[in-house]
Amino acid sequence: MARRADIKFHHISPAQYQGAGTNYPIQTPTGVLYQVLIDNGTDTVFIKSTDGGLTWSAATVVYTGTVNNLSVWYDRWSGIPAGLIHCAYTQTSSHDTFYRTINTESSDALSTETTIFAGTSAASPGGHISIARARGGNVYCKTCIDAGVEGGFFRLPNANVPNGAWDAAKTIDEALATTDQMILLPSWNADTQDMMAFFWDASADEISRKLYDDSANSWAETSISTGMVDNVPGNAFPHFAATVDLTNSRNILVAWNGIDTANADLLGWIVTESAITAFTTPVVLNGTDDQGLCAIGLDTVTGWWLVVYAGKSDGSETWPTAFNFYCKVSKDTGATWGPETKMSTAIYVQTRWLATIPRFTGGFKYVTMDDTSLAVYYTGRINIDVVQPRARAIVMI
Repeated sequence: MARRADIKFHHISPAQYQGAGTNYPIQTPTGVLYQVLIDNGTDTVFIKSTDGGLTWSAATVVYTGTVNNLSVWYDRWSGIPAGLIHCAYTQTSSHDTFYRTINTESSDALSTETTIFAGTSAASPGGHISIARARGGNVYCKTCIDAGVEGGFFRLPNANVPNGAWDAAKTIDEALATTDQMILLPSWNADTQDMMAFFWDASADEISRKLYDDSANSWAETSISTGMVDNVPGNAFPHFAATVDLTNSRNILVAWNGIDTANADLLGWIVTESAITAFTTPVVLNGTDDQGLCAIGLDTVTGWWLVVYAGKSDGSETWPTAFNFYCKVSKDTGATWGPETKMSTAIYVQTRWLATIPRFTGGFKYVTMDDTSLAVYYTGRINIDVVQPRARAIVMI
């Protein structure tokens, strides 16, 4: 029988769901969970759990200010055997994008805060942000702080991680636009400092793969899918997510081609530098209506992929005011998907954001945020053929 978890309360800012990029929970090799958040004072903070998400620590402040965009990356998602959580955040008083790390293997020590980009007119809401670390150790950040005028693509050389200075702006992939979205990821090229990105072009309704050549400071682009109707952070955001398959040297992407619309599909792709391969079967095909949000996690023990999304596929729920969260599991790397399994235990009201641990072991976790500024954590247990809810912890940050 399901067991209700302890409950802690703390307020979270609606800014948590802005910015796209990577803003995922982290699980360390010892099972400790971290979530970096924007609290109701618009500060950047983190909380942690040592009991699988049943209880959470008080918040530790990373930055005090007016934060409106946040992205994080964890060393081990790049195959680097270290414990830094890399945090990039934009705030609207000094109009800058800042960087700081949390060392999960050294008593959560915080690095010196450094400036990625010094701007003049950060907007809220507005812009997008994504940070990731290359397999060779360089850290990269794509930031757009306003309506598309300010920002850029920046590199922190490995030798400068985590306390040193960022390089001057590198070549940008294309003109900045506030409604575009990007997820930065490590590349699998022989040059371990190269990067990959999934870019959602709002004006073209297209998601593409972008490859960054670090030594040449140049980008190359290949279309992944057209007809991808974008959605700005109005009532829920974002509607695409990615994870890293370290064992097979590839990245995995899922994305809705329409939100809250009839016959929308939750599509997916396996992406390398040389190939873009669509899932044989979409996670959701021709959903009836009232669906959106998505997150993907890879079980590092079984190799299974789990995708969570909002709204039942038969259209019986209402987006974005009354729906549940559902999960499907693939045991064959996206070739087939199991049944649609309800994960939540109560109808959600105006849920804004969804994320999961992109690489996990020992239990599936995901996190959501609703319109009353609640972040609701679930801990799931993987059975042989189905994912079942096990415990719930409501955390107001």
